[in-house]
Amino acid sequence: MNTLIIIFIGILFASSGQILWKVGMTDIGPITSVSMGSFVSIVLSPWVISGTLCYGLSTVFWLIALSRADLSFVYPFISLTFVIIFIASFLLFHEQISAIRLLGAIIIISGIIVLVKG
Repeated sequence: MNTLIIIFIGILFASSGQILWKVGMTDIGPITSVSMGSFVSIVLSPWVISGTLCYGLSTVFWLIALSRADLSFVYPFISLTFVIIFIASFLLFHEQISAIRLLGAIIIISGIIVLVKG
């Protein structure tokens, strides 16, 4: 399998993990104090468990990518998780997108294009 595909699969799993964690924590509600009850709610949340599994799979794909390419090439792709989360936050959670955040996402994508072409 192509190294870039492996990297993108890892990034998709990492982004999915964050999204699932957000769904789980929204479902649990605001945590105002650290207690055993809140800890148990977090640990037993199916959303949080699923998100953690996605993060685990992300790590596996990331390690495979690192075995195939230089760290200086692979690592900047992590920034794509910010772009994916940015888009998902708008689509799934109806969060506001400011012009400056949109510009930031465009700059990140541009940087990845330069990285891949270079």
